[in-house]
Amino acid sequence: MLKRIVIAFCWLIAAVSRLSAQTNIVSNHWALVDRVKLFYRSAGNPKHPVIVLLHGFPSSSIMYRDLMQLLKNDFYLIAPDYPAHGYSPLPPAGYQFTFDNISNTVYALLNQLGIHKYSLFIQDYGAPVGFRMAVKHPENIEALIVQNGNAYIEGFPEAQSPKGELQQYWKDKNKKYETDWINFYRNASLVPFDKQKLDTGVNIDSRMLNGMVMLKPGRLELFMQLWFDYGNNVKSYPIWHAYLKKYQPPVLMTWGKEDTFFTVPGATAYLKDVPKAEVHLLNGGHWVATNDNTQQIAELILSFFKRNAIQ
Repeated sequence: MLKRIVIAFCWLIAAVSRLSAQTNIVSNHWALVDRVKLFYRSAGNPKHPVIVLLHGFPSSSIMYRDLMQLLKNDFYLIAPDYPAHGYSPLPPAGYQFTFDNISNTVYALLNQLGIHKYSLFIQDYGAPVGFRMAVKHPENIEALIVQNGNAYIEGFPEAQSPKGELQQYWKDKNKKYETDWINFYRNASLVPFDKQKLDTGVNIDSRMLNGMVMLKPGRLELFMQLWFDYGNNVKSYPIWHAYLKKYQPPVLMTWGKEDTFFTVPGATAYLKDVPKAEVHLLNGGHWVATNDNTQQIAELILSFFKRNAIQ
């Protein structure tokens, strides 16, 4: 009898050890969500606070790989690749490639995984995806972590002029503008990897994956559809402001102050609607979470959650 108890105890210890090992790695998964195949990464213990990490353009969940390693012991982390981004394949025919649709797909993935309470880490394109989820399902959102994820015209210099090239593109879908950008991204992706300028802190794996994805047939044309739809994000800014003002979610800003695309006024503008938002202007640019200040951002997130008692 004693021998059986000892064996059972040893088996239990081994099972707990295996579970602990599984929650202490960043694991890779596939999901089929309403006929859309998605790749996503996860890490941590599902009993811990959930953070959903939403990536920017032209990246994927790989941009959060190092940050997830630093946060996995304290959170349950989910980082999806949007359709046609990263390792996620093209969506099926008829799938409308818009921010509305992508946000619905990410929300459906979380529902499928049984995740209904979470904080959002939003960067670049992650902001319009995440804000749409927050506006439609405010009861699900526990906090926002914003890293160069713009929601205010003050932080978007290129879009400020009604007569500017970008605003005109959103009005008439100028083919020359579109073709020029497609050629730019294609040429940038074709530069031999050993000839690329690799600045300090750049995630070379992320850069390689981004280039490979953009060179796949039809991807750049599809991405331009999303860039054209970005004009609807700017139109939606007042709706997002109303959400922030009404619900006052805890907001942590970890903003790369050297970003020339989404600039510092876009970070401080959040204070108009959420006066208690924490604003941290970090050394680094647009990709500060992946490239320059990953450790610092992890520490800010940990202290932020403790102060706000998010469990």
